Amino acid sequence: MLARDAENLFWMGRYLERAEDTARLLDVTYHGLLEATVAEERTAWRGVLHAVGLDDSYKESRAPVTGAAVSAFLVDDHENPGSIVSAIEAARENARTVRESLSTEVWETLNSFCLTMRSRNLRSEVEQQPHELYGFVRQQCQTVAGVATETLARDEGWRFLKLGWNLERAEWSSRLLRVRQQYLEASGFHEWVGTLRSASALEAYRRAHRTSMDPLDVVSFLLLSRTFPRSVFYAVRTAEDSLRVLQGDAGPGLPLRLAGRLRAELEFADIREIMDGDLERELFRFESAIRGVSAAVAAQYFTSAHEFDLHTLQVFPGEGRP
Repeated sequence: MLARDAENLFWMGRYLERAEDTARLLDVTYHGLLEATVAEERTAWRGVLHAVGLDDSYKESRAPVTGAAVSAFLVDDHENPGSIVSAIEAARENARTVRESLSTEVWETLNSFCLTMRSRNLRSEVEQQPHELYGFVRQQCQTVAGVATETLARDEGWRFLKLGWNLERAEWSSRLLRVRQQYLEASGFHEWVGTLRSASALEAYRRAHRTSMDPLDVVSFLLLSRTFPRSVFYAVRTAEDSLRVLQGDAGPGLPLRLAGRLRAELEFADIREIMDGDLERELFRFESAIRGVSAAVAAQYFTSAHEFDLHTLQVFPGEGRP
């Protein structure tokens, strides 16, 4: 496969995952603040900006930290490369350039999604019916993922698409935990439920732990679960599987070694040791390791590896264009 095609498929997966995750976080935050005080709202929306890695960019805009302003920034601000519309447009552009590597069904689903977003009055919907809008974004991202799963051959293109999807997911889940962990020890039941919902994990968690909302159980589930597809461990393991297939008989290259090392560390981690230590530092270290895998993938497989940090496609969530 051509390096440019591999890169476009990789980023198509990352952008779709990013759009879905951002929509879910906004929806959960909006519903969790219906009876909140002004101070509580401001704290929550700052946490959202931190979770998506855009707090510094938002400060530069000098906009107020309110639900309306932050939501507009993260939904339909075309100048913000981390917004939902920017991610969807970028995913479509990536798909367009590798049209021959995709099924007709995948292209038509993604193209229709993007065109529908263009036709909607997003600013009005954010203010008047945000739940419907965020639900639509989540549903469409999941539809593209489902159509891709059912119609794409398990070739190199599929592996790069899944690789991007899962590296984005792993980093997102780790960052979500890191941002929320500083509040979790003092939080009540509803805050824990919100954290799980932000990862679409509430029902799966309840099946595993019934009524328990113990901090150790929640962190363990989102970080180390071997069965939940949005846990950090599961996403890293899936990314490692893709890299192993891509590597073939050539022997383990740097991306596979880095992914395997991180997977092994997570697989044999003791959650009590992690919780008793510096949880925030550990989560940040996991995020750095995931970014290291992404950088190694670019260096080995993509044409722009030498300028990876300056790529017109954002390397990390929230990072702006040069």
